[in-house]
Amino acid sequence: MIYEFRTYQVKAGSLPTVLEKFQEKIDGRNQISKIGAFWFTEIGPLNQIIHVWPYDNLEHRNESRKEAVEKKLWPPDASEYMVKMNSEIWNPVSFSPEFTERNIGPFFEMRIYTYQPDQIEKMLPAWEEKIEARSTLAPLVGAFRSDIGDVNKFMHIWAYESLQHRTDAREKFSSIGWPPKSNASPPLYMENKIVVSSNFSPIK
Repeated sequence: MIYEFRTYQVKAGSLPTVLEKFQEKIDGRNQISKIGAFWFTEIGPLNQIIHVWPYDNLEHRNESRKEAVEKKLWPPDASEYMVKMNSEIWNPVSFSPEFTERNIGPFFEMRIYTYQPDQIEKMLPAWEEKIEARSTLAPLVGAFRSDIGDVNKFMHIWAYESLQHRTDAREKFSSIGWPPKSNASPPLYMENKIVVSSNFSPIK
């Protein structure tokens, strides 16, 4: 299983229109392969949409995208609102749940850490040991390492019922020994964004 994260920067003020255009097309696109999630940014880099597509492999991705275009099911007619488009392929790590329909938000925190080469492998065992305790504070949506795009990146996504829920969870980190201690070097760079789900996202 691979996951394609497509992040589009849209023009300021155009987000409601863009969401409407994607919603108009999503049922047809889901006939080819189903979307995993559709979010837009609330805190962090604004005016971004993030749509996540699970695929069996790269061949499945390429065939699905080709069929959707040939049948005129995708993409939505929203190119005039796009400023920048980025696509990355991520592989789920061993403790990542699959993307299935879940009502666990509506706020989601995406945290992306960039490591030195070979350090993610050293970091993962400590995370796997602690992930169950961490998930009692807030559900883990997914955890991935980058495969195509910028490499040496680790992404973890958490669901929260509210921003206060996020604050409350983080205040309990020390009680569960989070973040985990490992033999890996600290990340070189860390970024995060808070996103909310569209009404047609399977993960809300």
